[in-house]
Amino acid sequence: MTNILKNRSVKWWAGCISCTALFLSIVGFAYMKMSFLITGVDLKVNINKSEGSIAQVKGNAYGATYLTLNGREINIDKDGSFNESLVLLPGLSVVKLDTEDQFGNTSEKKFEIVSKDSGNSFAINDVSNKAINIINKN
Repeated sequence: MTNILKNRSVKWWAGCISCTALFLSIVGFAYMKMSFLITGVDLKVNINKSEGSIAQVKGNAYGATYLTLNGREINIDKDGSFNESLVLLPGLSVVKLDTEDQFGNTSEKKFEIVSKDSGNSFAINDVSNKAINIINKN
């Protein structure tokens, strides 16, 4: 076996390396273009307090064809961005976003928002990621 490999010309080795590099490039490119089938919808959400008890739910649902906010369908732009107003009651409010893409892949984000009676501050608990953000508005 070693004699067979040693007797190969430089041209043969260059051809093998070139074919291998081309094959790996094609596989990498195909994976990049088709990865949305595996990963599904990429959902990013940002909740900001605007005025009084109103919060702005903004974000991007890349690859989504259907998006609901607490069970109510909301519009998505061509690039996947969305912006919706939500009235927060004093105490605990739950915000749930559900998405679906054209292949049936789904994604969900759920937030618990605790707002005080004064309306100046509220805390957001991302139940999906177990992260807590406290936002104060002066």
